[in-house]
Amino acid sequence: MAAGGLISAAAYWFVCAHMNYRPHADRKLFRHVLRGLQYMAILFIEIVKANIAVFRIVFSPTIRVEPRLVFFRTHLRSNIARVALANSITLTPGTITVSLNDDMFCVHCLTEEMSVGLDDSVFVQRLEEFED
Repeated sequence: MAAGGLISAAAYWFVCAHMNYRPHADRKLFRHVLRGLQYMAILFIEIVKANIAVFRIVFSPTIRVEPRLVFFRTHLRSNIARVALANSITLTPGTITVSLNDDMFCVHCLTEEMSVGLDDSVFVQRLEEFED
């Protein structure tokens, strides 16, 4: 193991010294991987919370379903972030992204409660961190 570690360190030093490679790229990639894992964990938690909310709607005789279309704009700059937001909204039960045109989203929600705060949701906040 020690020999493998030394050889890896020597190879890394050689690449940095003679092939114009900067360690900054490794740190940036590592940061993005950590943020991606954190985003997936948040997405999983939001899916569970939305499943519970939809379960309550389905099995409650008093909660009324009032579907609505919500239009909002996002400040996300990249198309990848916008598509990730659209997919995250669709994966969350009770909401479906109907359309995405540039920065304008149209989302179908089962209730008014689900439609509140879509433009500044935890998904938007995390995706904005990726763009920094």
